[in-house]
Formats: sequence, C-alpha cells, structure tokens
Amino acid sequence: MKKTIYQGVAGALMLASAQAGAMELKGVIGMGLDFGGDTIISGNYTDGSSWQVNAGQGLSFNGGVVVVTGDFETQATVGYKFGGPTAKNGTITLDVIPVEVMEFYRTEKIRMGAGISYQSSPKMKIDVSGSGLNGDYKFKDTTGLVVQVGWAPRNSIYSIDLRYTAMKYTPSNFGAGSFSGAKDEYSASVFGLYASLFF
Repeated sequence: MKKTIYQGVAGALMLASAQAGAMELKGVIGMGLDFGGDTIISGNYTDGSSWQVNAGQGLSFNGGVVVVTGDFETQATVGYKFGGPTAKNGTITLDVIPVEVMEFYRTEKIRMGAGISYQSSPKMKIDVSGSGLNGDYKFKDTTGLVVQVGWAPRNSIYSIDLRYTAMKYTPSNFGAGSFSGAKDEYSASVFGLYASLFF
C-alpha cells in the first residue's frame, strides 16, 4: 500500500509537469492539531493530575504540492505527527508519518475536499525511569479517509481548516493484555484544526 501511495503522488507530479501550460503548480506547508481517538494508555502524575495517549491525536507538520485546475485542486503532502505526555522522569510519545492525497473544490472564500491519508510507521515509545513498560509499541501501517473544509479566499495564500480523519490503528508487536487497557484495535478517528500557507 505504501508503494501505491508514493506512486500516486509521483504520478500527480509527473502529470502536472507534462501539462504545465494548463495547470498551476503551488507549494504548500501546514500544521495542525488533532483531537480524539481511543485512549491507548493512561496514568497519573505525582501531583494527582492525569495523562493519556490517544490514537491519532497530536501535532502535525506537513508539506507538499498543489495542482490547480480552475476551481479544482489536487494536493499531495508528506508530514510528521507527534504527541504524548512528558514528565521529569521521562516521556511517552506517539508519532507517525502521514502521506495524504486530497481533491479540493474552491469557491470564492471556501475550500472543501476529501481524500486518503496513509499513515506510515505509527509507534508509541515509552521511556520512563523505573517503568517496566519501557519500549517501542508499534502499529501496522494504515489508511483512512479525510474530509476537510476551510476558509480560504481565492487570492489569499492561506487556508484555515476544520477536518475529520476516519482511521483505525492495529498493533503489530503487542496486543490485548500487554498493559492495562491494551486492545487489539483502536479508533484513531480524530477532529482537527489546521492552517496552511501556499507559495
């Protein structure tokens, strides 16, 4: 599946190059914050406050290209998403590399679209002093659907977006019973707030 996604992105770039006279090619960089997803692991700090790691949740950065054809835009990006709690005695992180291809329709002020998100190498890393759970907890590569709508005036260089990603994470080197609350499948479906710049 990973090879197919990369081939699709490469194909989009080749098509844009071959038909440069009929299309406009732009660059895009963006960042966003996703909320939601099933809790993978949780606990408490020494002050009594709680923490948790949720599937699909985290801060994202991405970059790529946009092929513009009239009111339609094809966008291909590669990013990095990470999240998780930190404390004086260690960290727990969840990170993933999202590869996305989306098709948008733009009005004078609104940009809306849908596409596919391929998430490569999701991994939760526990590195906490004295913990018996320290190690890497890996998930299988996964593919989900993304829908997005944003405020993006036609002549502007920015877009402010709300989006929803529908996805599931399946553990690859652990399963139910590995730690308290561990499951064989997690919902990684999340809502997000994103911002993009075009150049």
